[in-house]
Amino acid sequence: MIHMCLEVTCMPSPRRYPEAALSRYLDNGINAVHGWLDGFSARAIARLGEAQADHGVAGAVAEIGVHRGKLFLVLQLTTRADEQGLAIDLFEQQELNIDRSGRGDRSRFLENLRKHCGSEDGVVVRACSSTDVAASEIRATVGPVRLFSVDGGHTEALTANDLKLAADSLAEGGIVVLDDHFNPYWPDVAAGLGRHIFVDQSPLRPFAITPGKVFLCAPEWSETWRGVLTAAFPTSFEKQAEMYGASVAILGIGRFSMRAETERHVMQLKAFVKTRPSLAAWALKIMGREK
Repeated sequence: MIHMCLEVTCMPSPRRYPEAALSRYLDNGINAVHGWLDGFSARAIARLGEAQADHGVAGAVAEIGVHRGKLFLVLQLTTRADEQGLAIDLFEQQELNIDRSGRGDRSRFLENLRKHCGSEDGVVVRACSSTDVAASEIRATVGPVRLFSVDGGHTEALTANDLKLAADSLAEGGIVVLDDHFNPYWPDVAAGLGRHIFVDQSPLRPFAITPGKVFLCAPEWSETWRGVLTAAFPTSFEKQAEMYGASVAILGIGRFSMRAETERHVMQLKAFVKTRPSLAAWALKIMGREK
Protein backbone atom coordinates (compact mmCIF):
# COMPACT_ATOMS: atom_id res chain seq x y z
CA MET A 1 0.00 0.00 0.00
CA ILE A 2 1.35 3.39 -0.98
CA HIS A 3 0.69 5.12 2.32
CA MET A 4 2.70 2.47 4.17
CA CYS A 5 5.90 3.24 2.26
CA LEU A 6 5.69 7.02 2.32
CA GLU A 7 7.15 7.37 5.81
CA VAL A 8 9.00 10.20 7.51
CA THR A 9 12.59 10.38 6.31
CA CYS A 10 13.65 13.13 8.71
CA MET A 11 12.34 14.93 11.74
CA PRO A 12 10.25 18.00 10.83
CA SER A 13 11.42 21.37 12.10
CA PRO A 14 9.59 22.89 15.10
CA ARG A 15 6.20 24.49 14.55
CA ARG A 16 6.23 28.18 13.66
CA TYR A 17 3.11 28.73 15.81
CA PRO A 18 1.86 26.90 18.93
CA GLU A 19 -0.57 24.09 18.15
CA ALA A 20 -3.11 25.89 20.33
CA ALA A 21 -3.10 28.83 17.90
CA LEU A 22 -4.50 26.64 15.12
CA SER A 23 -7.10 25.14 17.47
CA ARG A 24 -8.22 28.58 18.65
CA TYR A 25 -8.57 29.79 15.09
CA LEU A 26 -10.60 26.77 13.97
CA ASP A 27 -12.81 26.89 17.06
CA ASN A 28 -13.52 30.62 17.20
CA GLY A 29 -11.23 32.98 15.29
CA ILE A 30 -12.29 31.81 11.84
CA ASN A 31 -15.83 33.05 12.46
CA ALA A 32 -14.61 36.64 12.82
CA VAL A 33 -12.81 36.69 9.45
CA HIS A 34 -14.97 37.60 6.47
CA GLY A 35 -14.95 35.07 3.66
CA TRP A 36 -16.47 31.87 2.32
CA LEU A 37 -15.16 28.68 3.91
CA ASP A 38 -17.12 25.81 5.42
CA GLY A 39 -15.98 24.89 8.93
CA PHE A 40 -15.59 21.20 8.13
CA SER A 41 -13.51 21.95 5.04
CA ALA A 42 -11.30 24.23 7.13
CA ARG A 43 -10.62 21.36 9.55
CA ALA A 44 -9.96 18.95 6.68
CA ILE A 45 -7.38 21.35 5.20
CA ALA A 46 -5.76 21.81 8.61
CA ARG A 47 -5.60 18.06 9.20
CA LEU A 48 -3.89 17.47 5.85
CA GLY A 49 -1.46 20.30 6.54
CA GLU A 50 -0.54 18.78 9.89
CA ALA A 51 -0.28 15.26 8.47
CA GLN A 52 2.17 16.32 5.79
CA ALA A 53 4.89 16.78 8.43
CA ASP A 54 4.17 13.25 9.70
CA HIS A 55 4.82 11.91 6.20
CA GLY A 56 8.03 13.85 5.59
CA VAL A 57 6.42 16.42 3.30
CA ALA A 58 7.86 19.91 3.74
CA GLY A 59 7.51 23.17 1.87
CA ALA A 60 5.70 26.47 1.73
CA VAL A 61 1.96 27.10 1.83
CA ALA A 62 0.27 29.36 -0.71
CA GLU A 63 -3.07 30.73 -1.81
CA ILE A 64 -4.29 32.54 -4.89
CA GLY A 65 -7.24 34.73 -3.91
CA VAL A 66 -6.75 35.30 -0.18
CA HIS A 67 -9.56 37.89 0.22
CA ARG A 68 -9.16 38.70 3.94
CA GLY A 69 -7.29 35.55 4.89
CA LYS A 70 -10.01 33.22 6.15
CA LEU A 71 -8.46 30.13 4.53
CA PHE A 72 -4.90 31.41 4.25
CA LEU A 73 -4.68 31.59 8.04
CA VAL A 74 -5.49 27.86 8.25
CA LEU A 75 -2.58 27.15 5.89
CA GLN A 76 -0.17 29.48 7.64
CA LEU A 77 -0.94 28.14 11.12
CA THR A 78 0.25 24.67 10.01
CA THR A 79 3.70 25.91 8.94
CA ARG A 80 6.98 24.91 10.51
CA ALA A 81 9.78 27.29 11.49
CA ASP A 82 11.59 26.85 8.16
CA GLU A 83 8.46 27.17 6.00
CA GLN A 84 6.88 30.32 4.56
CA GLY A 85 3.47 31.36 3.32
CA LEU A 86 2.74 33.04 -0.02
CA ALA A 87 -0.41 35.16 -0.42
CA ILE A 88 -1.37 36.20 -3.96
CA ASP A 89 -4.32 38.54 -4.55
CA LEU A 90 -5.28 41.49 -6.72
CA PHE A 91 -6.09 43.53 -3.60
CA GLU A 92 -6.25 47.18 -4.80
CA GLN A 93 -6.09 46.23 -8.50
CA GLN A 94 -9.80 45.37 -8.75
CA GLU A 95 -9.93 46.56 -12.36
CA LEU A 96 -8.29 43.20 -13.13
CA ASN A 97 -11.05 41.27 -11.35
CA ILE A 98 -12.90 40.53 -14.58
CA ASP A 99 -15.48 38.12 -13.11
CA ARG A 100 -15.98 40.00 -9.81
CA SER A 101 -15.21 36.87 -7.78
CA GLY A 102 -14.31 38.23 -4.35
CA ARG A 103 -12.69 41.50 -3.39
CA GLY A 104 -9.39 41.22 -1.56
CA ASP A 105 -8.60 43.72 1.18
CA ARG A 106 -4.89 43.96 1.95
CA SER A 107 -5.23 45.98 5.18
CA ARG A 108 -7.87 43.61 6.60
CA PHE A 109 -5.79 40.62 5.55
CA LEU A 110 -2.69 41.91 7.32
CA GLU A 111 -4.77 42.85 10.36
CA ASN A 112 -6.16 39.30 10.56
CA LEU A 113 -2.66 37.89 10.07
CA ARG A 114 -1.32 39.89 13.00
CA LYS A 115 -4.30 39.02 15.17
CA HIS A 116 -4.23 35.26 14.67
CA CYS A 117 -0.55 34.62 13.86
CA GLY A 118 1.01 37.32 16.01
CA SER A 119 2.86 39.06 13.18
CA GLU A 120 3.40 39.14 9.43
CA ASP A 121 6.68 37.25 9.74
CA GLY A 122 7.03 34.26 7.46
CA VAL A 123 4.48 35.54 4.92
CA VAL A 124 5.25 36.91 1.45
CA VAL A 125 2.45 39.01 -0.06
CA ARG A 126 2.14 39.51 -3.83
CA ALA A 127 -0.44 42.09 -4.94
CA CYS A 128 -0.85 41.14 -8.59
CA SER A 129 -2.68 38.92 -11.03
CA SER A 130 -1.72 35.26 -10.82
CA THR A 131 -1.19 35.39 -14.59
CA ASP A 132 1.87 37.55 -13.86
CA VAL A 133 3.41 34.95 -11.53
CA ALA A 134 5.57 32.04 -12.69
CA ALA A 135 6.14 28.76 -10.88
CA SER A 136 9.88 29.38 -11.07
CA GLU A 137 9.35 32.68 -9.24
CA ILE A 138 7.35 30.97 -6.51
CA ARG A 139 10.03 28.33 -6.04
CA ALA A 140 12.74 31.00 -5.92
CA THR A 141 10.80 33.09 -3.38
CA VAL A 142 9.37 30.55 -0.91
CA GLY A 143 10.51 27.19 -2.28
CA PRO A 144 8.30 24.29 -3.43
CA VAL A 145 4.75 24.48 -2.06
CA ARG A 146 3.26 21.60 -0.08
CA LEU A 147 -0.28 23.01 0.36
CA PHE A 148 -1.72 25.34 -2.29
CA SER A 149 -5.24 26.83 -2.24
CA VAL A 150 -6.65 27.96 -5.59
CA ASP A 151 -9.46 30.49 -5.10
CA GLY A 152 -8.61 33.23 -7.57
CA GLY A 153 -10.40 34.23 -10.76
CA HIS A 154 -13.38 31.96 -11.47
CA THR A 155 -13.26 31.98 -15.28
CA GLU A 156 -12.28 28.80 -17.12
CA ALA A 157 -9.01 30.29 -18.34
CA LEU A 158 -7.99 31.74 -14.96
CA THR A 159 -8.89 28.55 -13.11
CA ALA A 160 -6.82 26.47 -15.53
CA ASN A 161 -3.94 28.96 -15.27
CA ASP A 162 -3.96 28.89 -11.48
CA LEU A 163 -4.17 25.11 -11.29
CA LYS A 164 -1.19 24.77 -13.63
CA LEU A 165 0.73 27.35 -11.60
CA ALA A 166 -0.02 25.42 -8.42
CA ALA A 167 0.83 22.04 -9.96
CA ASP A 168 4.15 23.33 -11.30
CA SER A 169 5.02 24.80 -7.88
CA LEU A 170 4.23 21.72 -5.78
CA ALA A 171 6.65 19.91 -3.53
CA GLU A 172 6.76 16.11 -3.50
CA GLY A 173 3.59 15.03 -1.69
CA GLY A 174 1.99 18.43 -2.22
CA ILE A 175 -1.75 19.07 -2.23
CA VAL A 176 -3.87 21.55 -4.21
CA VAL A 177 -7.25 22.69 -2.83
CA LEU A 178 -9.65 24.02 -5.48
CA ASP A 179 -12.59 26.21 -4.47
CA ASP A 180 -16.13 26.37 -5.93
CA HIS A 181 -15.84 23.46 -8.38
CA PHE A 182 -19.43 22.35 -7.71
CA ASN A 183 -20.89 25.83 -7.19
CA PRO A 184 -23.67 26.27 -9.81
CA TYR A 185 -22.98 30.00 -9.87
CA TRP A 186 -19.44 29.37 -11.14
CA PRO A 187 -19.58 26.59 -13.79
CA ASP A 188 -16.38 28.00 -15.31
CA VAL A 189 -14.39 26.57 -12.40
CA ALA A 190 -15.39 22.99 -13.26
CA ALA A 191 -14.56 23.70 -16.90
CA GLY A 192 -11.19 25.06 -15.78
CA LEU A 193 -10.34 21.86 -13.91
CA GLY A 194 -11.36 19.77 -16.91
CA ARG A 195 -9.15 21.91 -19.13
CA HIS A 196 -6.26 21.52 -16.69
CA ILE A 197 -6.69 17.73 -16.56
CA PHE A 198 -7.14 17.05 -20.27
CA VAL A 199 -5.60 19.97 -22.19
CA ASP A 200 -2.72 20.78 -19.84
CA GLN A 201 -2.30 17.06 -19.05
CA SER A 202 -2.10 17.69 -15.33
CA PRO A 203 0.07 15.42 -13.18
CA LEU A 204 -2.58 15.77 -10.45
CA ARG A 205 -5.85 13.95 -9.81
CA PRO A 206 -8.65 14.53 -7.28
CA PHE A 207 -8.58 12.44 -4.10
CA ALA A 208 -11.27 14.02 -1.91
CA ILE A 209 -14.29 16.32 -1.94
CA THR A 210 -15.57 18.34 1.03
CA PRO A 211 -18.09 21.21 1.12
CA GLY A 212 -16.96 23.73 -1.48
CA LYS A 213 -13.57 22.08 -2.06
CA VAL A 214 -11.90 19.54 -4.36
CA PHE A 215 -8.51 18.21 -3.21
CA LEU A 216 -5.87 17.12 -5.73
CA CYS A 217 -2.43 15.53 -5.55
CA ALA A 218 -0.10 13.27 -7.52
CA PRO A 219 -1.73 9.81 -7.90
CA GLU A 220 0.97 8.06 -5.87
CA TRP A 221 -0.06 10.13 -2.82
CA SER A 222 -3.83 9.80 -3.21
CA GLU A 223 -4.27 6.79 -0.94
CA THR A 224 -2.16 8.40 1.76
CA TRP A 225 -4.13 11.64 1.91
CA ARG A 226 -7.52 9.94 1.56
CA GLY A 227 -6.54 7.74 4.48
CA VAL A 228 -5.62 10.78 6.57
CA LEU A 229 -9.06 12.32 6.04
CA THR A 230 -11.13 9.19 6.55
CA ALA A 231 -9.20 8.33 9.72
CA ALA A 232 -9.57 11.85 11.11
CA PHE A 233 -13.28 12.21 10.25
CA PRO A 234 -14.78 8.70 10.17
CA THR A 235 -18.35 9.83 10.89
CA SER A 236 -18.18 12.44 8.10
CA PHE A 237 -17.05 9.97 5.43
CA GLU A 238 -20.00 9.40 3.12
CA LYS A 239 -18.82 7.37 0.17
CA GLN A 240 -16.07 6.63 -2.31
CA ALA A 241 -16.62 7.87 -5.85
CA GLU A 242 -14.65 8.32 -9.07
CA MET A 243 -13.66 11.61 -10.69
CA TYR A 244 -11.45 11.93 -13.77
CA GLY A 245 -10.54 8.26 -13.39
CA ALA A 246 -9.38 8.69 -9.80
CA SER A 247 -10.89 7.42 -6.56
CA VAL A 248 -12.20 10.25 -4.36
CA ALA A 249 -13.46 10.23 -0.79
CA ILE A 250 -16.55 12.36 -0.19
CA LEU A 251 -16.79 13.81 3.31
CA GLY A 252 -19.11 16.22 5.11
CA ILE A 253 -21.37 16.93 2.13
CA GLY A 254 -24.60 15.58 3.67
CA ARG A 255 -24.31 17.85 6.68
CA PHE A 256 -23.49 20.75 4.39
CA SER A 257 -26.50 20.03 2.15
CA MET A 258 -28.85 19.66 5.13
CA ARG A 259 -27.68 22.99 6.55
CA ALA A 260 -28.15 24.74 3.21
CA GLU A 261 -31.64 23.26 2.84
CA THR A 262 -32.56 24.27 6.39
CA GLU A 263 -31.36 27.83 5.78
CA ARG A 264 -33.43 27.98 2.59
CA HIS A 265 -36.59 26.90 4.43
CA VAL A 266 -35.94 29.39 7.24
CA MET A 267 -35.59 32.21 4.71
CA GLN A 268 -38.84 31.17 3.04
CA LEU A 269 -40.63 31.06 6.40
CA LYS A 270 -39.32 34.51 7.37
CA ALA A 271 -40.49 35.93 4.04
CA PHE A 272 -43.95 34.38 4.54
CA VAL A 273 -44.26 35.68 8.11
CA LYS A 274 -43.44 39.22 6.97
CA THR A 275 -46.51 39.15 4.70
CA ARG A 276 -48.78 38.23 7.62
CA PRO A 277 -48.68 41.01 10.28
CA SER A 278 -50.76 39.05 12.79
CA LEU A 279 -48.54 35.99 12.39
CA ALA A 280 -45.43 38.14 12.75
CA ALA A 281 -46.80 39.63 15.98
CA TRP A 282 -47.54 36.13 17.31
CA ALA A 283 -44.03 34.94 16.45
CA LEU A 284 -42.51 37.90 18.30
CA LYS A 285 -44.74 37.18 21.30
CA ILE A 286 -43.72 33.54 21.69
CA MET A 287 -40.07 34.53 21.35
CA GLY A 288 -40.47 37.08 24.13
CA ARG A 289 -39.83 39.99 21.78
CA GLU A 290 -43.33 41.43 21.67
CA LYS A 291 -43.36 45.15 20.91
